[in-house]
Amino acid sequence: MYWMRGIFSCFSLKNVIECTKNAQKVKKKEVKNVEPIIVLLCILVLIILVTFLISCRRKRTVTKQTQPPPSQAFHRNPWSWKEWDLGSKGEYLAYRTLADVQGYRKFLFNCYIPKENGGFSEIDLIMLHGSGVYVFESKNRSGWIFGSEKDEFWTQRFRNGHKERFLNPIKQNNSHIKRLRRFLPGLGENAVHSVIVFGEHCELKKIRLIGYRHIVVKRDRLLNTIWPMLSRRVLTQAQIDTTYQHLYPQTQLSPQEKQAHRKRVADIQEGRVCPYCGSPLVLRTARKTGNQFMGCSGYPVCRYTAKLPPEHLEAPLM
Repeated sequence: MYWMRGIFSCFSLKNVIECTKNAQKVKKKEVKNVEPIIVLLCILVLIILVTFLISCRRKRTVTKQTQPPPSQAFHRNPWSWKEWDLGSKGEYLAYRTLADVQGYRKFLFNCYIPKENGGFSEIDLIMLHGSGVYVFESKNRSGWIFGSEKDEFWTQRFRNGHKERFLNPIKQNNSHIKRLRRFLPGLGENAVHSVIVFGEHCELKKIRLIGYRHIVVKRDRLLNTIWPMLSRRVLTQAQIDTTYQHLYPQTQLSPQEKQAHRKRVADIQEGRVCPYCGSPLVLRTARKTGNQFMGCSGYPVCRYTAKLPPEHLEAPLM
């Protein structure tokens, strides 16, 4: 009988009430521990949702705005198209960086400046600002970049060891500025600035410059690099407008003219035309060594030389 009395005492009302209270306390502690986690998850979901909506709105704005305002002087191609072309994308991203420049300014993209012997010299991006005329050569390349201001070619090296050569962008921009000065004879000596812009995905390893006439910089450092120069006053607002009106027609070439220019660029890349003056390359022989090379037909005004292409090499004797 005593053991039955012990069992019934365990199920007494007082013990049941105490067990219920203990269970409620445990549940409250669990709820208190879970509540901060739920709040953090809600905040995280809200942040992701807001970020997604902002990015969608930006994409929609860029896609709908097929042509920029006249003050920004973009050419006919829509901005959304530039997201799919590697070279043009680099120019567009450079423009987006420069959009934060303070003061009165205007931009021109793909400006075709006439050459002396026919054809055009294409400038990627021009910014007209009170501190001067900024001529940008955009190189949207990756890998390691090596080069000197005096070299004919610069080198791009990838992680797998593969190397590619490309024309010295400083000399390219020099020729652009030379023709721009002839096209705009009123520009002062210190009114034109040469800027070479590379993409963020490359690393400028060994770039050797002579003096301070040129700037070679990655796109993410572009604004900070030119910022000290922006405080000068070289051009008035009226001069900026006049220069813009003079250059704007050069951004509106016909498709036939652009196609002829692309063919000329292909000739330069294949070694048939001088990249600096546009004259044909001819086969020459060195007097001292007797070695053959390709030289500019505009010599002695232009002294560009290049190695002999494979099709000009003599076949070995059997």
